[in-house]
Amino acid sequence: MKLKCLWCLNEQPQVTFNKKAHTIPKSLGGQNYNKNVCDDCNSFFGNKQEVNYSIEEALKETFNITRRRLLMDTKQKRQVGKFKSRFFDIKERNGKPRLVIKPSFRLNSTFQRELCYYFKRGLYKMYLEELNRQTGKGFEPKYDNIRNFARYGKGTATVLYFNRVIGIMLMFRSEAETPILYFDRMKYLYSNEQFVEIEFLGHVFGFPITVYTQSDFNSYIKKSLEEKKRFFKNAKEIDKLTDVDLSLRIMNS
Repeated sequence: MKLKCLWCLNEQPQVTFNKKAHTIPKSLGGQNYNKNVCDDCNSFFGNKQEVNYSIEEALKETFNITRRRLLMDTKQKRQVGKFKSRFFDIKERNGKPRLVIKPSFRLNSTFQRELCYYFKRGLYKMYLEELNRQTGKGFEPKYDNIRNFARYGKGTATVLYFNRVIGIMLMFRSEAETPILYFDRMKYLYSNEQFVEIEFLGHVFGFPITVYTQSDFNSYIKKSLEEKKRFFKNAKEIDKLTDVDLSLRIMNS
């Protein structure tokens, strides 16, 4: 049976499938890969784009901070996928972790929005590849918006970040070491035919998977927040990377 690429939709022998395409960056401890990603598309996500970093790097730079924060509280014999961030560091002060921002991480709006744009493309990439790996879905036309935005930079993406009420979250001990993307672990993850929610390393995101109206969006938000009222206080549409609680400061409360 010929393999078909999840992104460009080309089949063998038009494209090759020789390299392993990790759905979650290997440098974040990702262990799974998707066989339906061709070598060209796999390379695209890992290569630098118009900016000085790749889509995959924008993703792993962000979640690497969360991962380091979680691993600080555990004793690991071996860390899978060590990655030194060019933008951040975490240091302890009075027994509590502190996010240190390096000079390369600029706080001006242009840089923040640009990095967030590539992060969102990486988040969509991780979602669609994991959805396909776990369920076999993803080739359907309803996912073309995700395909076009993540792979080709066409259109815009709305990504919501849900802020927790308290810093208590259900996680397996090994999750920070080898992260897994969850679609339905907790009942508070609400999805429908147009919107989906995912949980990754303690963060909960929501975003559309197909076209929608403002009425659809309002209805989704209302139902989603109703499901989350005991655990989350609000949903924020991320525009800058600092809109995400990267170092899980909520855990300090």
